[in-house]
Amino acid sequence: MKQKSDKQKQKDYTLSKIKKGLIEKHGKTCCICQNECEPDLMHLLPKSIYPEHYLNPANLVLGCRACHQSFDDNQAFRKLQIDLYDQVAEFDLMNAARYFGMNN
Repeated sequence: MKQKSDKQKQKDYTLSKIKKGLIEKHGKTCCICQNECEPDLMHLLPKSIYPEHYLNPANLVLGCRACHQSFDDNQAFRKLQIDLYDQVAEFDLMNAARYFGMNN
């Protein structure tokens, strides 16, 4: 099994702090369906495409597993999430429009 680098361990630590802060602020509630859950930490702009926003707290929210998967896999679903689009547009308008499909 491959060990994590010190750099990745630091990123994981930062993400865990952000998740803890979001849980303290919003509780264990999905930002999309508003149901109580054991939330995932969701990247609004995915880290694989937009690595520059990987640790940006404004790019991270809490979501249940079902909404997280729908958000990641379904642009029509993502396009309905106007509040999340607005959150991303605050720091990256061009990529928010592209990823959420607001240009279509």
